[in-house]
Amino acid sequence: MSERIQTSTIIDFAHGRLTPEESLGLLKSIEEDPRASEELDLVVDLMNEAADPQSRLFAAPASPEKPIIVRTVRVLVDRYRSHPFLYPAGAFGCIAAALLILISANLLLADKLDELTGIDRTAFTWNARGTDNSDIAGAYFFFTNGEYAKSLTLLDRYLRLEPLGDLAPYAHYTAGAVCLIDSRQGYFSLFQTHDKKRVLEALQHLSFAVGQTSNRRLVEESRFLRAKAYLMLHRPYEAIAELDTVRTLSGPRSEEAIQMIERIHALTP
Repeated sequence: MSERIQTSTIIDFAHGRLTPEESLGLLKSIEEDPRASEELDLVVDLMNEAADPQSRLFAAPASPEKPIIVRTVRVLVDRYRSHPFLYPAGAFGCIAAALLILISANLLLADKLDELTGIDRTAFTWNARGTDNSDIAGAYFFFTNGEYAKSLTLLDRYLRLEPLGDLAPYAHYTAGAVCLIDSRQGYFSLFQTHDKKRVLEALQHLSFAVGQTSNRRLVEESRFLRAKAYLMLHRPYEAIAELDTVRTLSGPRSEEAIQMIERIHALTP
């Protein structure tokens, strides 16, 4: 039996307090749970009542202007009620349309920062084509064919067999880059976001890469990718800290790091 959706979670969703990823996950759960759908309807009714200046729900009158999400969801719910034969497609359509409006505000900053999260696909060119290790060679083959999950499987196997090998720091760096490339997701063909689990996996690989090498160039590239990972997680200040370290290394990425820091400051409230 699926876990019961808490009413408090539905209330947070209706108020726009959830992250885009949490909202999208809740949408799927509500689609499969008629009781949760009814609770969302009730929460919207209460929000609509609270926003009504003539309402007696509270002693003090609310703002005369109803929040846009309340007005929009209210219209969608009323339309569904007038056409009940559309259930379940109609109900799901109402919730999905409301969700698009709800999460769009949360994604504004993410969309702005997304311009800085591009990953260079040549990250896997470190002598991979010349190695005689079958796992690394196979990982490179799958990577070039866009089969990132298979590529990561072989890189992980190599790292389990050779955790302290000469190529281990490079394998960790590469696995981090592949995780970040594979993390990109799209919803409703409108919003771009990233798989949090993949991004956190990338941060772990890149941390190992930094800790296992004395190669300043590899440290620089690994920290540069860590900065991009933090941007994918909407954590700009941690990204700035990584970029500041890249700047102090005075390597090929130094100037780009400075420009990215300035751009993040310009995009972050």
